[in-house]
Amino acid sequence: MKGQTLVFEQVLLFSLSVVILMTSFALFMMYQNYYMSETSQDQISQVKEYILSSIIKLCEKDEFNSTVTLSIPRTIGNNFYRISLTNQGLNLTMVTGERLSDFSKLYGFNETFSFGGWVVSDIGKIVIYKKDMSVILDRGMPL
Repeated sequence: MKGQTLVFEQVLLFSLSVVILMTSFALFMMYQNYYMSETSQDQISQVKEYILSSIIKLCEKDEFNSTVTLSIPRTIGNNFYRISLTNQGLNLTMVTGERLSDFSKLYGFNETFSFGGWVVSDIGKIVIYKKDMSVILDRGMPL
């Protein structure tokens, strides 16, 4: 009888250890997913601000024809993203993985200029052309 009690205690202790291990793993995975999502949203916002500031600088130049080439991250959170420029504004949206996006208006430049174009981040750079009163987003040539 004493041997059965000892075996039962050891099995119960092992089972409890497995439950604690599985609970800890699930908790850490939940926190990792949350922080990865928050980090990706912050990164997509920073890339959007970088591109938007370059567009604004390009629009403020007096020359009619100008070109700016920007190096951008190929992925954010191991996912590609799409950059769209329209008269409504600049929008970055994740193509794969979690559906994150960030949008910004063009601070009134859409009343003067015509905007257009879209790019996927897979080559790691974008080219912004200003020709007369049009601003166009393009892929350019791969690095």
